[in-house]
Amino acid sequence: MEDSPTFRAVMRLASERPEWVPVLQAACVCAERAEQFDGEFAGAWVLSELKQATGEGWRPGLRTLATYGLLEKSGESVRGGRRAYYRMTDRLGVESVLAELQRRKIIGQPTARQGASG
Repeated sequence: MEDSPTFRAVMRLASERPEWVPVLQAACVCAERAEQFDGEFAGAWVLSELKQATGEGWRPGLRTLATYGLLEKSGESVRGGRRAYYRMTDRLGVESVLAELQRRKIIGQPTARQGASG
């Protein structure tokens, strides 16, 4: 697992931008829900999930997670450039690495919703 691109990307995010780990956790929840709909989910949905889970709701888009290779943008932005859709490239891999980081106590426990779903 430690030699996978997903493992390296999540580890890099956790060390360089730890404040984005809860956003990645929220993205996992949205990605799982979106699997029945071709895997696409709106960035706004992730921020809504983040707000519900942590009380924190605003981030300047999800480009940071896309830059780390954890999300990929799905098509062009819509609604005048104000809504972007994404896909998670390896949700199960991301969740596995997040669980390992929690086991090692490198990051905190997942939100209650994530703990219940995965």
